Amino acid sequence: MRYVLGIDGGASSGKWAVLDEAGRLVAQGRTAPIVGHLLDEKVKAQTLASLDALLWQSRPYAPVAVVAGITGLDAGSLEARQLGAYIQQALGLPEKRVCVLNDMDLVYRAHFAPGEGIVVYAGTGSVAYSIAQDGTVYRAGGHGFLIGDEGAGFWIGKTALRQVLRWHDTGLDTASYPLARHLYRALGGRDWPHIRGYVYGGGRQAVAALAPAVGRAALEGDQAATQILLQAGRALADLALTLQQRLGPLPVVLCGGALQVSPLIEQGARELLELTVQHASSAEAAARLALELLRTGVSH
Repeated sequence: MRYVLGIDGGASSGKWAVLDEAGRLVAQGRTAPIVGHLLDEKVKAQTLASLDALLWQSRPYAPVAVVAGITGLDAGSLEARQLGAYIQQALGLPEKRVCVLNDMDLVYRAHFAPGEGIVVYAGTGSVAYSIAQDGTVYRAGGHGFLIGDEGAGFWIGKTALRQVLRWHDTGLDTASYPLARHLYRALGGRDWPHIRGYVYGGGRQAVAALAPAVGRAALEGDQAATQILLQAGRALADLALTLQQRLGPLPVVLCGGALQVSPLIEQGARELLELTVQHASSAEAAARLALELLRTGVSH
């Protein structure tokens, strides 16, 4: 029996799935983040270490074909070729048995066939994505945390932190607000030097990790937290509406780890458009593309 490996590399974690030749899921797992920003030597080292751990976990199955979807890169780019070559060498596979794609290609194909719909993904970042029947990619958002990613985990954490710091700057007793209490607990402190160290030392992922605290505050009735989460949903819906203006009224699927923060995100999105919330596995979608690669020599 031969096996194939699918990899879903994201900013929060890397996930993998192994299928047998009959398409049955036989193993899956999770590792540290795997991203495509290889120009930063520190990020590159972390990514390769995570990829090494993932390949080691899958090694007992000796995969004969691999498809990887990695955040922050595109198929055919220098970074994609570098990661593809790294996987080939690590597993001893020929070039034609390894394919590295953008992670959103996987997310889309996990939910729709080309031309069938629009996927809005909300993880650490956010993007609306659609692949036409001819393979043309259409997207809205996905511009990164410095200028975009509205409605996703980083945006939720940043917006909540700005609110709490504003309360503090105006002299309010922030301890009386559930949002402040949960954020301070997640931050591990409440003084500015500590918060500054957490945010600017931990960066994008550290701020995104504050989003669950916003969800917990909303459960306690904190109105600021509630409004942040509803606005996050509206921002995600707006990404879909932007693509619908170009592509027509295609069905929309909302997915991604940020939705686990609170049902208020979905509620806010539904204020603006009809959608379905799904959580199909992108790692399994990658493995099914790897199975197609094994059978036909073409991954998509």
